[in-house]
Amino acid sequence: MRLREETKIGGTAFVDDKDNNKVGQGSHSLLPTPENGIEPDSTIIMQKQERFIVKIVHATLIIVEGAEIGTQFFLRRSLYTLGRSPDVDITIKSDTMISRRHAQIEVMFDQHTKKTDYLLTDLNSTNHTYVNEKQISQHSLRDGDKIRIGDTTLKFALQDTIDARFHKEIQQRILYDSLTSLLTKESFYIAMESELNRCRINSLPLSLLMMDIDFFKKVNDTYGHQTGSFVLSEIGRLILDNLRDLDLSGRYGGEEFIALLLETNKQHAFSIAERVRNVIGNHLFVYDDKSIKVTISIGIAQYPEDGCTIEELVAKADKALYQCKHTGRNKVCLSSL
Repeated sequence: MRLREETKIGGTAFVDDKDNNKVGQGSHSLLPTPENGIEPDSTIIMQKQERFIVKIVHATLIIVEGAEIGTQFFLRRSLYTLGRSPDVDITIKSDTMISRRHAQIEVMFDQHTKKTDYLLTDLNSTNHTYVNEKQISQHSLRDGDKIRIGDTTLKFALQDTIDARFHKEIQQRILYDSLTSLLTKESFYIAMESELNRCRINSLPLSLLMMDIDFFKKVNDTYGHQTGSFVLSEIGRLILDNLRDLDLSGRYGGEEFIALLLETNKQHAFSIAERVRNVIGNHLFVYDDKSIKVTISIGIAQYPEDGCTIEELVAKADKALYQCKHTGRNKVCLSSL
């Protein structure tokens, strides 16, 4: 089969030159029938028909270490700026060690060589830019290079269409809870470990919130599990909408939620938790013409006063939540030493 090469920025497509390349044309019928002598239980070897062969390569950046681990960015334009500012092309807002405008990637296609170059340039960032653990001012990226900015590491990868689709599907399944769109417990723990390391290095506080819907079983028993799922989904949205952009939030399991308030002490965390509690308590959940009111209880622990590991902080926040449950519910409680 003769192939014609069509060049794309970031990849190459190979297209069959034959005009008569249509599904079914020139193929052999090997269906199991008495006429052709093939038994219904036989394994059939099919001849591969001539077809379009397309391989388009996508240049991507994938966060492999940091609070936003698993996030993927496609490089489809000629220039990208990376940083913490919300107005840059690739924003990593959860990493305060990243400058507002930290680095840029210029995508340059050479018409003569038919090759694409990806030039990474540091923009005089405070904490510099590293490629494969070497500080750079400029670097031409190669497949597999690891870029470190702040406490975040991104892998530069050239993926074909199947790779890109696979990674996107895995990212969605691993990182986010499908019902609430919050981080899964496992992904939350990975991000929290990274943030704890940063806080240890920079002597910064952070606060952990453990949240549990009050009497959620009654919602399921009274209105049904579909209504219960709707309530969980809405609460996930309300939590996300009422935390800061730099904070992390996840579904811990069942009707429990968890949040990490970065660079926040317990007193400030209490105010944020009260806001979340009030928003949820005042919200009218309407599903299938049914109106429902629910409340939530929240326990808070602070690093490093209440613990220095994930396990210690979760245990202390959970103990504070237990106190809420046994002293009236629909309240916020601070961990006590």
